[in-house]
Order: sequence, then C-alpha cells, then structure tokens
Amino acid sequence: MRTRKLFALFVALAPTSALVAQEPPATVLEAWFAKPPAERGALPNAEEPLSRRDAEALVPRLWAACRADAARRGEDTLPAILPGDLEKALEPTTLQIGEHAMPYVLLCKGEKPAGGWPLFLCLHGGGGNAEAQGPHAWDVNSREWQAQKTLFQRVYQPAGLYLIPRMADDRQGRWYFDHNQKAFEELITKCLLFREVDADRVYLMGISEGGYGTIRFAGNRPDRFAATGGMAAAEPLETSPPENMRNVALRIDIGERDTMFDRIGLARRMGERLAELRAADPQGYDFVVNVQTGRGHGIDYSQTPPWLEKRVRNPRPSRVVWTVQPFHTTVELQRYWLALDEIPAAMPLYLSATFTGNQLRITAEIDAPKPGSGRLPASGGRLRVRLDDRLADLDAPIAITVNGQARAEVQAVRRLDVMARTLAERLDPSYCFAAELVIDLEAK
Repeated sequence: MRTRKLFALFVALAPTSALVAQEPPATVLEAWFAKPPAERGALPNAEEPLSRRDAEALVPRLWAACRADAARRGEDTLPAILPGDLEKALEPTTLQIGEHAMPYVLLCKGEKPAGGWPLFLCLHGGGGNAEAQGPHAWDVNSREWQAQKTLFQRVYQPAGLYLIPRMADDRQGRWYFDHNQKAFEELITKCLLFREVDADRVYLMGISEGGYGTIRFAGNRPDRFAATGGMAAAEPLETSPPENMRNVALRIDIGERDTMFDRIGLARRMGERLAELRAADPQGYDFVVNVQTGRGHGIDYSQTPPWLEKRVRNPRPSRVVWTVQPFHTTVELQRYWLALDEIPAAMPLYLSATFTGNQLRITAEIDAPKPGSGRLPASGGRLRVRLDDRLADLDAPIAITVNGQARAEVQAVRRLDVMARTLAERLDPSYCFAAELVIDLEAK
C-alpha cells in the first residue's frame, strides 16, 4: 500500500567506532535514498557488520537526519499546533489523496509529555450517501465531523494532539477504503516527522461509522496503533480478524439496546472470540467490550480516550499473528517485524512467528481446498524477519523452525543498509531494524 514518498536521508553522524567512521559521506547517502529502490544499488560499507552499541546509537541519529531532510524538502504541510488559538486551529486544512480531498483539523490539548505527543486520530460517524451531490455535500457527515470537534472541546480529556478528518467522499463513505488508508498513513507519518509525536502512542477511535472503521483497522493494521476504540460500533470477525489483534489494545463501547445491524450481537461475539484467544495466549489480546446499561446507539463517549492513553505500542512483541488478506483492495506486506516480498498466491495466509530467547518458530498455513477440512502448510513464498537486540541476542546463532521442521541455525548480522532500508520503508523510528533474515517458507 505504501505509496508515500521516500524522503532523502541527510546523515551527519559523529562516528561511534572505527567501523561507523567508514560510513559513506552524507551526500552519498542522500543521493542513494533519493533514487527509486530498484536503482539504488549498494551503499559503500553498508554491509559491514555493526556492533550492538553502534546499531543502537545509529537509530536516533538516522531518524533525526530523516526528519531534517524531510523538512528541507518541504514535506511539512501540516497546520501549526495552536494550543492558545482554538478558533484558528479549527480552520480546516485539506489533504489531497489522488482524486480525493480530505479536510481535517489538528488540535492540541494539555502539555507535551517528555517522550513526545500522544496522537488521537478521531473518526466521525455518518457514512456514505450515493445520492450526495458532491464529495462533501452530505450534511450528515458535516454534522458528525463537527460533533467530533465538540467532543474534543467538552468530553475528550487526555493531553495530546487530536487529528480529526472529514470523510473524503460522502458518496462512498467507509473509513477503511484504500484512499482513507493512504490518507491516515500520510497524516500519521507527517505527525511523526514534524510534530514530535511519540510513534508508540498513536491511537485510533471513532463513533458509529467511525467505530466500524476503527475496529477494521485494529484487525487489519494493528502495528500502526498502540490502541483503538470503537464507540457505538461493532464488526464481524471476518472483516476484522481478532487473531491479528494480539498486540494492539481494543476497546468497544456499545449500548445494550443498540440492536440495529446486530451491533450489540457483533460486539459480544468479538469479545467472546478475543477472550478465547487471550485464554490461550495470556501475553496478548488486551481488550474490553464495555456494554453500557440502558443505552442504545447514543452512549457515553468519555470512557474510551483515558483507556486508550494508558496503552503503549510494543513494536517488538515476542509473537506476531498475521492473517494476510486484502484490507479493502490492498494487501499489506509488513506486520511488526515480519514482511513479505509479494502478495501471497493463496489467501488468507495464516502466519505466526514467535521468539523465545534465540529460538524462532514460524507457522505458515493456508486453508485446505475442501471447505471445513482445516489448514495445510503454505507451499511457497519468502518471509523476511527483521531483528535487533530487543528481540534476540544477535551475537549468538538463531535456531529456526518452520511448520515444525527444524532449519539450520543462522547468524544475523547488523548492517547499515538494513537500518536505512527499513527506516525508509516505514518512516517510523520504532521500525528501524538492524538485521534481517530471509526465510523460504517452502518445506525442505
């Protein structure tokens, strides 16, 4: 999905060892990052091994240089943070995503924590109206967008930045559509680069139609957020796979009388499935389904933000569960510290990868051809496993098992080219990795 620009990287690094001192000049790095990936070739000395200390020291320096270069290139199109001028802050800015235009506001509340701002992405209710006379012509979505701004002023309490977008096209609706995925990715990335947002404290919440979108993102893009909150909303298990929510916190607030479209039933079934998953894997699946007594579709919205703000993303969970399938029409090829080179030939592809010390266990399965006949081992494809010393001891060999079959032990190597490439792919400092293994999923 990632169609965002890859920013050139101006690296002005003080050497941390004799090896780091051999890095190519900043102009060479900048020219390399400016090229399309297929044309980049090799960076001088980039494949030389790094020590753990060198690799850890490089991450903040690479990120700082990336931010500085992005600013130099004029990529900061976000509105200024105006904590003392709400009237001015409420004047919308518009993000262009292909043929779609998304108005939004960026609001500020409270004091910035030492680790950076939390970011709350707030999705309004409403939806789609095929009869609307234009992309922003339906008064329901306009009214619901205004309601989110009012909730920011009167109800939402946690300190942070609040990014409140308006539906890009009333005639289509649906927050999970591809153009909205791209818009959210661009806006979040720019907030990381230019507004001192803590990459591990990004939250998504929404009401009604916005809540549907929130839960879909939890099941399909969990690695972007620390926590998500769907209010007056629920989703089927098929569209929002709960297995994928192992490492993202999910809260659903729903009225007990919210029976339209079986919202209360869907919410309870989601909670039941998440409870089963947590019982089998107690280190994951942080969730709450809060049924508000006596309420219908209108509920108390004040409970979700303070619950979300207590959660912090772990970008290096010891276990990743990934059902690979289309999210709208896009197939994501990255999830936490895992990546695929291409869209799988058969989907859903069920991946699970677990680190226990320096033991890596991978399962890769697909559905059997006959419905109801269980799963079979995946018969091909390559899986990239991104590593650093928070996941494993990279100075020691790593033992690998794929679908129960032991593979030869491997020695991971920390390298500058892996760090530069993974940072450029995600533009998220928490996903800058020092080493990478490429594992053939074909049975040996």
